[in-house]
Amino acid sequence: MLSIDGRKVDVLGEVNNRWVTLTRNCKDVTVLSPDMVVYRQAQSLIQAYSPPSSQSARIASAWASGPWLLIEVEFDALLPAVVTLKATDGEFTIVPNAIWSGYTQPWVAAPFIRDYLSRQAPDMPIDLVKCFTPQSKSFQ
Repeated sequence: MLSIDGRKVDVLGEVNNRWVTLTRNCKDVTVLSPDMVVYRQAQSLIQAYSPPSSQSARIASAWASGPWLLIEVEFDALLPAVVTLKATDGEFTIVPNAIWSGYTQPWVAAPFIRDYLSRQAPDMPIDLVKCFTPQSKSFQ
């Protein structure tokens, strides 16, 4: 962490984020939209995960690769989260040990979250992890 004019700057996080952006391959990663069935399934699963607080889940971004999903969500009363889901036999489930919840400041969000999720779900496609780019204001 570097302090510039009293403001903390995550230099390593900025460099990592720029490097990943330049070198990643997102051809096998799909950005999901609200009109897609899988998007609505993911939202329903997350809303039902820990009610009643999870019922307010709003998807900020959703990414898919093969049977894996990364869903960035915001809630009314919970901290923002990035939830990993995996389909087995066509049925999606939340991967409980691969959920990022909370803020990352003063660290740059994307590299911090990517690193955590890749350690928690090492079978997840690396391209999915690298292509995940937080969209929520919570992670800006």
